[in-house]
Amino acid sequence: MKFLYPLSLIYATVSKANRKFSIPKKLSRPVISVGNITWGGTGKTPIVIELLNFLIKNDLKPTVLTRGYARKNKKPLLLKDGAAGVNVLDSGDEPLLVANSVPKARVVVGADRYFSALNFETEISTDVYILDDGFQHWNIQRDLDIVCVNAANPFGNGMLMPAGVLREKPEALKRAGLVIITNSDMISEKELRKLEAEIFALSGKQSIVSYYNGFEYKKTDLSTSFSSELLKKSDVYSLSAVGFAKGFKSSIEKSGIEVKDSIVFRDHSSYTNKMLKKIISKKDKNSYFIITAKDAVKFQNIDASIKEKIAVLIVNPHFVTEKEQWEQEVLKSLQYF
Repeated sequence: MKFLYPLSLIYATVSKANRKFSIPKKLSRPVISVGNITWGGTGKTPIVIELLNFLIKNDLKPTVLTRGYARKNKKPLLLKDGAAGVNVLDSGDEPLLVANSVPKARVVVGADRYFSALNFETEISTDVYILDDGFQHWNIQRDLDIVCVNAANPFGNGMLMPAGVLREKPEALKRAGLVIITNSDMISEKELRKLEAEIFALSGKQSIVSYYNGFEYKKTDLSTSFSSELLKKSDVYSLSAVGFAKGFKSSIEKSGIEVKDSIVFRDHSSYTNKMLKKIISKKDKNSYFIITAKDAVKFQNIDASIKEKIAVLIVNPHFVTEKEQWEQEVLKSLQYF
């Protein structure tokens, strides 16, 4: 990808100018950003969901501010009460997943997240805003920056996009309030210790180490259980349109199910009946396909006969170290203590 290096220089110049000339605006409530320094695949969305559940457990009312990548509707949108009946084309896949997963949270979708927050401010009562994918979003002041780093591919080849996966150089971690290492079980203990030391050198902070477990299988409605025993006895394929397909396959295998092969599409890609029928027709009639929860919200208009072949893997973050630190830092940022 070295031939793309000149484009990376242009990207770096534009990014620096964007930051330099942006004037951060303050919202009426505290803001916690959850982001990363690489393009996709860091496990950010499960961390956002975990954060929302923690805040609600502490009797706080959170509202997520998110861009809604690849959605068709460009008007600001408010998702509430689980977002029942909302079309994924209007909301985007990640906002709809978050709204479905945490019905007590509010999710505001819009390209201009500051304007979108103001647009719905009188309609919702919130205690804290969660700025989704906000580490490089300069237009809103935040009280805490949480940055996710994928242990399996923390900094890519060390180059900025498009020659690499970095949105900023690793030195940007010094702005982070908390650094969460995700997918820590995908590397050796020695590699993990090395990564922790590297992050500490960059940020001056001890990392919070996490991985995903608590595996369970659901149907595409995300509420009805799907038999894991059936999957164990069948030919199973992973099917995904996420940023880190390798990590998704690894999670399936850690749940005790063998993956015969992986079918991978570009992150945020849509699914149609035609494409899924074609994929299914090429496999044994007793085969099943496992998708992510983010993919599942895109199955609203998929035929029931296809959905019968689809299981959804649900995972939850497990904090190996510093869970208490994560919780305390979140509450301190809200001046809760």
